[in-house]
Amino acid sequence: MAEKKFHHALYPDTTIILALFRDVENAKEVRQAVMSGKFDASLLKASMIVDEFLVTVAANKAVHSQRCGKMITKTVHSEILYNLSAGRKITEAFKKIGISDTDTSVLVAIAGEEEKVLQSLQALKSVIKGRQVSLDELSSLADLSAVRKEYKLTDVELSSCSPVGAIASRIAAKDIITV
Repeated sequence: MAEKKFHHALYPDTTIILALFRDVENAKEVRQAVMSGKFDASLLKASMIVDEFLVTVAANKAVHSQRCGKMITKTVHSEILYNLSAGRKITEAFKKIGISDTDTSVLVAIAGEEEKVLQSLQALKSVIKGRQVSLDELSSLADLSAVRKEYKLTDVELSSCSPVGAIASRIAAKDIITV
């Protein structure tokens, strides 16, 4: 099984599942299906995600915001995408972190009740024309130059912590400060 499943720390009835796809030929079709509400999922540009941990941080924060009635966006899946973004503009988050019509590597994140999450993933798998691969391949797909630019990571900052640590801190503090 190439996907990974996690349970939310505060809400154990909520499951978060991640799956990575390469050589995707129909990103436009899949993106449009998710945007129209046919599937409940976050479709993330794999080149902008340096580690799966960042997605779990963003997803945990999104689920917590949903449960507290404090979401910035309309759905938990768009909230995951928003949380991964360096900025505060929802449309920019979709452009920079969400997949484009031409992306060939896609990280899928789904959060919710376990049975529904698994059903959503199965439905998406039947539509995605690409290969599901191990999440271990995610770091090799990251465009570190684009990631550094998006999150404004400096050499000084990276001399004392990893990109994962720096980005996780930004995700956690996003509601408090603006980077």
